[in-house]
Amino acid sequence: MLIGTKRDIFNLSFFVTCFNPFSHLLYRWVCRPPSKKSQKYLIENYAIATTPSLNLTAPKKLTTQTGRALILGVSKEARIDEILFPALSSVPLEIKEVQKIFPNHKQFIDEYFEPKKLKNEIKDTVYPVIHIATHAQFGIISEDTFLVTGNNNKLTINELKTVLRQVSGGAASVELLALTACQTAVGDERSSLGLAGVALQVGVRSAMASLWSVGDESTSLLVKQFYRNVHQLGMSKAKALQAAQLKLLKAKEISEINDQYDNPSFWAPFIMIGNWL
Repeated sequence: MLIGTKRDIFNLSFFVTCFNPFSHLLYRWVCRPPSKKSQKYLIENYAIATTPSLNLTAPKKLTTQTGRALILGVSKEARIDEILFPALSSVPLEIKEVQKIFPNHKQFIDEYFEPKKLKNEIKDTVYPVIHIATHAQFGIISEDTFLVTGNNNKLTINELKTVLRQVSGGAASVELLALTACQTAVGDERSSLGLAGVALQVGVRSAMASLWSVGDESTSLLVKQFYRNVHQLGMSKAKALQAAQLKLLKAKEISEINDQYDNPSFWAPFIMIGNWL
């Protein structure tokens, strides 16, 4: 965690906090109501990123020239291990917006999103961005921690690790893994960090994930704004996420956005992990 004088901190363009044990502190800082003195959330002044280690993460700005992305998602209802995962009606819209940003993309949606297809695709082609829009389930053991894939199948955390290790060009060629999961373990703030943390361990430069269950429609809006900020405005990933969160925070001032999205429960759970540039 970057620590210095108050003046040093306020002169920083972003905060970097440690993966462990400060994630809870990050959660508190991001989500607490504005203090009477400042009347602002922390993200109104700072872009925030979380990193397990400055040695593990090699800062490098996201490459936007190729515009290549692998887009994966599940919008249909699924039942896995007797758990019912409801349909995600906004996933098609979310995917459509990501497609606009990355004309050079490949996608596997619903029944076409299979672990085997994912493994074969990233083994043969370099994708700087991998975007996954689906449910996630988090459990105590690795087999119970997984992403929902098509045809009522799953991609476990160990399988994800194996797949990422086989990425064409090496895992470091993946500059961003976006996990817009819509279900996490109740009461476990660090659940999504498990999947994102695995990605960084095998070499992925950065991951965007959520700390708790997130709204389907609000996530679609945030994702759309995030990618536009990165690829059209040239923002760093941390700044792009901050700006996207601020847009939801100011929902009451924007006619086309649901007023309720200014609540931190809709925008605060998203965090940037790893390389923040």
